[in-house]
Amino acid sequence: MKSVNLKGFNVFFLSGKGGVGKSTLSTSLALSLSKKGFKTLLVSLDPAHSLSILLKEELGGSPTQVIQNLFSLEVDLERSMREYLKRVEKEAEKIVSPALIGNVKNQIELAYYSPGALELATVDSIYQIIRKYEGDFEKFVFDTAPSGYTVRLMASPDKLLNWVDSLIKVREESLKYRKMAGEPVGRDPVVEVLRRRREEYSFLGKVFKSSKTFFGVVVNPGKLPLEIGKRTVEELERAGVRVNLILANRFQGKGGNLFGKPTLYFPPLKEEPIGIEPLEPFVELFLKVL
Repeated sequence: MKSVNLKGFNVFFLSGKGGVGKSTLSTSLALSLSKKGFKTLLVSLDPAHSLSILLKEELGGSPTQVIQNLFSLEVDLERSMREYLKRVEKEAEKIVSPALIGNVKNQIELAYYSPGALELATVDSIYQIIRKYEGDFEKFVFDTAPSGYTVRLMASPDKLLNWVDSLIKVREESLKYRKMAGEPVGRDPVVEVLRRRREEYSFLGKVFKSSKTFFGVVVNPGKLPLEIGKRTVEELERAGVRVNLILANRFQGKGGNLFGKPTLYFPPLKEEPIGIEPLEPFVELFLKVL
């Protein structure tokens, strides 16, 4: 398969139905990049967190060296969500009057359980990881959560950007009328917070749609994984995210391109891969397109 050269990408996202082998292939891809001499960070965004078992390493929220050029970490999304909302709370304390802050904190606590909170925490985690470590690593490989969640995640920066833009506009209009009424208006902490959020969402939107960002969809031979894989490709591309490669895992032999996309085929392994050595056949297949 010569139509996709993985060497040209800097950030990699692998998506697919639960249980299709995203963690196995994400790890194999990261291993192949490290073997090519690229300092690589492998990140698990999947709440199942199978990387620690697969790599036989105790992973946490900071990079742990696995082998030469390969480091890995697992994002604790529950903790990340709490930390994200804590930062929002601290920002609110600078903005909201003491009389209202109690109600605001209650709303923030409720936000922890609201739909979309996990996506926000994940978006924030991706931003924090890339920003924090972009000077330390040449390649980032993200092992994502199952497909539907990933599609919502990748589509969210544009929606969040539009939402923040509308909030900034409303706030600036309010400040303009206050100034016209003779009120002193200096630097506004609300606008400053919103602009910081805008920078974050803008940055991620560019990352997700960059020509240097790779999206692969992992499928199995079963009818359901193939159908979900096809739907994932369509939904990602409707959101403006280009899918570069289909990773056909546990296929006997090779077929043609799936869903009109370049396809790399991986045979069934004789046993469940635990540790690096059993992944060597997959690493060799990735090395052919690096």
